[in-house]
Order: sequence, then structure tokens, then C-alpha cells
Amino acid sequence: MIGDFYWSPILLLCCFLFDSLDGLVARALNVQSEFGKQMDSLADVISFGVGPAYLYSLYSPDIENKLFTIATCALIVVAGTIRLAKFNITPARPYFMGLPIPANAVFYIGVIIAIENESQAFIEFFSSKVNYFITPLFLSAMMLSFGFRMFSTKGMTKQWQDNIYQYILAVVVIILAIKFKYEAVSYTVIAYIILSVINTLTSKLKERYSI
Repeated sequence: MIGDFYWSPILLLCCFLFDSLDGLVARALNVQSEFGKQMDSLADVISFGVGPAYLYSLYSPDIENKLFTIATCALIVVAGTIRLAKFNITPARPYFMGLPIPANAVFYIGVIIAIENESQAFIEFFSSKVNYFITPLFLSAMMLSFGFRMFSTKGMTKQWQDNIYQYILAVVVIILAIKFKYEAVSYTVIAYIILSVINTLTSKLKERYSI
């Protein structure tokens, strides 16, 4: 066991890349199957649930209190597993219902990368037991908030106005990367959540007044 906390989140980011590509390859080769769908979810539980939860546990502000640390990090795994199960039984939509587990994992990957690059803001924030616990509590709640429409690139059309939130997020990512560097990874997920909440509210208002 090397215990390299710097390369671990980088490898998890590679999982994020391969998770995006495997579906494209399966569709291109026309080898989609129910078995592959279930295997993909099982792999996601490990890559985007157990992996980030384990890394997050190593930065617990009260590492000696194993009950606190395990209970906090278990939220990531349990909520992620429920989220994947819900995804598997839900008909395909042009958006995600609740925060996708890969996006949730990216947040924690960003936290580790930022702390390993000595981000004082992140070090101070996650040194608080309250902040350390509330963060996965909030993100896990977002994963299980199936009423929220988290926009996706899969839902993009040729009409630019239909893709406005994707474009806004792309601009925000560039600004965050320039201003915050390593912290931008986690901030991007927060920006995605905020924009998705706005998208959900505006979409529901349009539906209400178009009837």
C-alpha cells in the first residue's frame, strides 16, 4: 500500500473519464445489455462511492473517533448506491434526476486535490467536524433529491437556447479554473448544483403557466 493521496484522486478522475467512454463504446459496437448496465452500476459504486468515501475518511478532523468518521463517510456510499438503483429503474430522460454519483465523486476528488496542494481555505473548512459532516449530508441529499433536474450533455439539442445552462456552466468552469485553480474542481460541482436547481425551478414554472 503506497498511501499516495495525490495520485489516488487523479486515478479516480480517470475512472470518471472511462465511465463516460464505456457507454459510447458499447453503443458504437451495439453491445448494450442489461447485464452490462448492472455491471456498470456496481463499478460506479466502487469508483464513485467507496473510493471517494475512503479518501475522505483519511482527512477526518477526528480520525480517532471511528464511529463519527465511518458514519459520515457511509453517507456517500449509501446515498450513491440508492441513487444508482433509482437510475437503473428509471426510463431514460434528457436530464438526471438528482445529483449523479460521478459528479458527487468529483467534488470529493477536488477536495483531496485542493488539500494536497495546500489550499488553506479547504484545510480550514474541513478541519471543522461540523463542516466535515454537513458536506456529505448535503451532497447525499442532493443525490436523493429525485425531483431536481440536473441537466446533462445528453440533453443538448441543436437549438442553442435549449443548451443555455450547459453553456453557462462551461463559462463558469473556465472562470473558476483561472481564479481558484485546484479548488475549482469542487466549486464546479457546486456551480452545477446551483444551475440545476435554477433550471428545475424555471422549467416547472414554464410547465405550470403553459398549461
